[in-house]
Amino acid sequence: MEKSVTIQDEFTDTIRIALEGRPRAMEDLLEKIQDYIFNLSLRMLWDPQEAEDATQEILFKISNKLSGFRFESKFTTWVYSIASNHLLTIKRPKNIVYLSRIRQEYLSKANSISLEDQIEDKILEEEIRFGCVHAVLLKLNSADRIVFVLSSVYGMSSEEGAEILSISSENFRQKLSRSKKKLSEFLSKECGMWIDNNKACPCIGLSGHLLNRNRDNVSFFTELKKLKRKNPNLEDSKVLEHLKELDRLAWIYKSQGIYETPKEILEKLGPSS
Repeated sequence: MEKSVTIQDEFTDTIRIALEGRPRAMEDLLEKIQDYIFNLSLRMLWDPQEAEDATQEILFKISNKLSGFRFESKFTTWVYSIASNHLLTIKRPKNIVYLSRIRQEYLSKANSISLEDQIEDKILEEEIRFGCVHAVLLKLNSADRIVFVLSSVYGMSSEEGAEILSISSENFRQKLSRSKKKLSEFLSKECGMWIDNNKACPCIGLSGHLLNRNRDNVSFFTELKKLKRKNPNLEDSKVLEHLKELDRLAWIYKSQGIYETPKEILEKLGPSS
């Protein structure tokens, strides 16, 4: 019988202490992984409140199932597996975002409040671009979307992605290929920028219409903008010109950085199991 391999990582010591029944260690462990879960939930569900709810439910599952972790894979792989399985049971986001609605809403929410800070225009463009990209990804069903996110956004190999989703590497690659094909077909019809670098992004052009409008009233981003981010990439968007169409999707997603999990999530869990 082949002997199993124990994998050590930065979580190992904390896990072992938590398994001894020490509540503080469990709390520390959940705090370390909550951003992983929240950001995956946000990318799958879009709506921050839904992502918070899902994160809380996933953290609860992890605390209850921790004794079943065998140290035979990376802990983050195990965490993503539980998170992915949970997120795939959520049939459809309640507040699904459509590309046409993003454009229409930005053009229609006019009022007398102006944006005076010069950096606001750049941040606004970034938010519009992110919203459009997320709307595009929501064209995929959840099973295809999570494959694209794990591979193209998180940079996971087909082997690790397959382990997370409990499928074969070949099946993972097939799903990824199908996802990319669907996205390419949609982008070629909906947004010419993705296949012609010389075309301007129509969504970015909307920012000019908002210079005298109150962005706080635009519902798609009101909640998202409340979240704190770690290491967002606000580089000039000209970098997009040098990327292939689907690489641009991934770059825009990565450029958002990591959203910090609202502190209320762990507080709602109460004393750790």
